[in-house]
Amino acid sequence: MTAPAVDPADPAAIAARAVSIVGADNVVSDADERAVYSQDIVQWDAPIADLVVRPASETDVSALLRLAGELGLAVAPRGGGLSYTRGYVPEKPGTMILDLTRLNVIHEVNEEDRYITLGPAVTWQQVMDELRPRGMRTVLTGPISGIYSTVGGAASQNIPGSMDTILGLEVVLADGRIVHTGSAAISRADSPFYRYYGPDLTGLFLGDTGTYGVKTRLTLRIERIPEGVAFGSFAFETLSDMAAAMTDVSRLGVAAKSFGMDPLKNRTATKVGLREGAETLRDVARGSGSLVRGLKDAARIVAAGRDAYDDVKWSLHLTVEGFDQRAADTAMGAARKACAVHGGRDIEPSIPIAMRAKPFSIRGFLGLNGESWVPVHGVFPMSKARDVVRVVENFFAERQPLLDEHDIQVSYLSSINGQFWLLEPMFYWMDAVSEFHMRYLDRKRYAKFQAIPANPDARAAVMRMRGELRDLFFGLGAVSAQIGKFYNLADALEPETYAVLTSIKDLLDPDRRLNPGNLGWR
Repeated sequence: MTAPAVDPADPAAIAARAVSIVGADNVVSDADERAVYSQDIVQWDAPIADLVVRPASETDVSALLRLAGELGLAVAPRGGGLSYTRGYVPEKPGTMILDLTRLNVIHEVNEEDRYITLGPAVTWQQVMDELRPRGMRTVLTGPISGIYSTVGGAASQNIPGSMDTILGLEVVLADGRIVHTGSAAISRADSPFYRYYGPDLTGLFLGDTGTYGVKTRLTLRIERIPEGVAFGSFAFETLSDMAAAMTDVSRLGVAAKSFGMDPLKNRTATKVGLREGAETLRDVARGSGSLVRGLKDAARIVAAGRDAYDDVKWSLHLTVEGFDQRAADTAMGAARKACAVHGGRDIEPSIPIAMRAKPFSIRGFLGLNGESWVPVHGVFPMSKARDVVRVVENFFAERQPLLDEHDIQVSYLSSINGQFWLLEPMFYWMDAVSEFHMRYLDRKRYAKFQAIPANPDARAAVMRMRGELRDLFFGLGAVSAQIGKFYNLADALEPETYAVLTSIKDLLDPDRRLNPGNLGWR
């Protein structure tokens, strides 16, 4: 049956056409709801989407993209929603948001061929819950927000890490065509076990922030969880010393996970509520590979207490793995020596133990007392770590009067994986907590946060400094993930390189409907 013609200026008629594809329960027309969907953590001054639709399959996505093309609508794919770079926030009126949360099915776990195939809205928590009882995990590590953040979002935002372990994709193009990448595209044998067959088409769609196509299925490589694991935490006097130790440990090639925290994070990281702490201890006891070791690890956290890191300036936290426990302990011994060279002293490793057992949390996207939070990051060669530290510390020293005036606190996270060093300064300030934030929190437990008054002056100061720091990182040659509409890809790349990416955009999305504004395309 031919669908009735629709006036693109008639919202009710547009919604009716969308209802014919996904059903009335999966089309959001209410203005307040659309406003929440049209924001991210930062709460930008941006248009509100004309409608929000929730497809349940790749064929739904295909039909909705064809509808958007027919009506001249822009399309913004949205997953877990925890962007802070305007990744899916509408650029202009006339935007349809694709809420992909119904595409949350794990389609296959193939332990023999070592892969998992899933929908883009599957969260990292879901993946861990599926694989951990099998003694397996994905090679690509999800972000700390993985209780809500999705695998599809990580692939689109290009989180730093082993993106080469994404083996293949199913992608819906702007005109509704459905394509597959990697070995899943072979018509005579559609197993998604291998990525490279001719040009790397999978890589083309990674880190595109949804501008080349809408991901509807992904395959990731999985691996056995090693038997041996050792934890270490080390205190340092300066960020520079900690960064030097991180790079030396990374060059040893022994650390499976390495991240650093500043004095503010050290004071607040262990200050969790009673229920959250109990849940963490339970997960530690269950998730350490053996009950005896799990109980010992949980006891170490209890013994360390809530104030364990209060007097620590900078802390480095390591997780080291090995074929067996002896191998892991030997590797940790080498890491310990590397830290000692830069003045690192041993402290109780309660944080890496807890994060191994319970790696995902959403509580950190507000401060301990409900402070607003927004980060900015740069990815650098390991050899530049100390130079970057010096420049960034000078940046904040020059702005200390502004920070004091508005009671803005700055914190740092840093991490390293053997190929790069990542520094992520974060701003905290008291400001109104939005409805967007409350939907990710336990509303009853954190109702008091809703009484925090708006603080537009502090917010404006933070956004100005955040932009300045982004530009400073840009000048230092930083690479960024989660580019969205915040980080400037167009000016960062050589003109010839960006022109190639633009020509691909024009081929796949000639009307520029998919996420206009992202990666510089409007």
